[in-house]
Amino acid sequence: MPRSGRLAAAGCTAYGDFEGRRARVQTAAEIVAEFAARPWRTVPATDLGAAAGVPTMLTSEEGLLYHWLGRRAQGAGVAVDLGAYAGGSAARLLSGLALSGRPFHVHSYDRFRSSRAFWARYLPDEPLPEVDDADLLPVVRRHLAAWEGHVTLHVGDIGEKHWTGGPIEILSVDAAKGSAMADHIAAEFFPALVPGRSILIQQDYLMAVQPWLCAQMARLRDQFLPLAHVPKVGLVFLCVSPVTPQALAAARVDGLTDGKLMQRVREAARWHEGMVPRAVFRAMLEQVKAHPGLRMGWQMRQASARARN
Repeated sequence: MPRSGRLAAAGCTAYGDFEGRRARVQTAAEIVAEFAARPWRTVPATDLGAAAGVPTMLTSEEGLLYHWLGRRAQGAGVAVDLGAYAGGSAARLLSGLALSGRPFHVHSYDRFRSSRAFWARYLPDEPLPEVDDADLLPVVRRHLAAWEGHVTLHVGDIGEKHWTGGPIEILSVDAAKGSAMADHIAAEFFPALVPGRSILIQQDYLMAVQPWLCAQMARLRDQFLPLAHVPKVGLVFLCVSPVTPQALAAARVDGLTDGKLMQRVREAARWHEGMVPRAVFRAMLEQVKAHPGLRMGWQMRQASARARN
């Protein structure tokens, strides 16, 4: 019976056979089978502990995935969380990492500021600030206090940050809201991923207003293997070979013409055949056609809203 079948037949828990796997490094085929069984769906909500109470923009399944990935960690590097907002994704990584039996640390990046509208929507139990662009740091520090000493908050524009922290085992990207930022994140963080070990989560990968993400990854398909689509729009990848300067140069998306961007989106649609419906990529192509030259997600959203009105 294939590994995925054995896991399912055994009623695989949130953790799976971790101790057995630690004796050797899994093959890519074994990791593909492991993720195909979607074991994070079996994680009981109570397993998240304090993390379950930290507000988040993640869906329920995404939150379970983050916790499971932390629990699955092999100690090949740190975890990096790009686009933390109020700390929900970091908390779920930390809750899992704390159960991994390995030394662990999460580096969480954000401006740690919030509009009143977002605050009211995602932090309904917190007093609403009087001004826009409110400081989130006190809230985030309180949310992550249970893991003090295991998390570093990097405050400011991610586009101005550089990675010098060594190998990364888990990289969550929820900040590539524009093509230039996508290139910067890839250049700074992807080379630190460990082939055969590191997991990349592209949180906004299938959003119609961020087509540069799949366009970028389609040209990095020699370096990354798709593992799972986690609704609504996230895709999980395994790093399978080093991300070199040459690979990064070939994958750059900022400055692509609309035609080149659309060509890359079609490449991604073929790459993800059977995992992601073609309609998702058609929606991206429609956005590029409707909004030529725009390379920021919020710009596409605003242009679409004006067109509807």
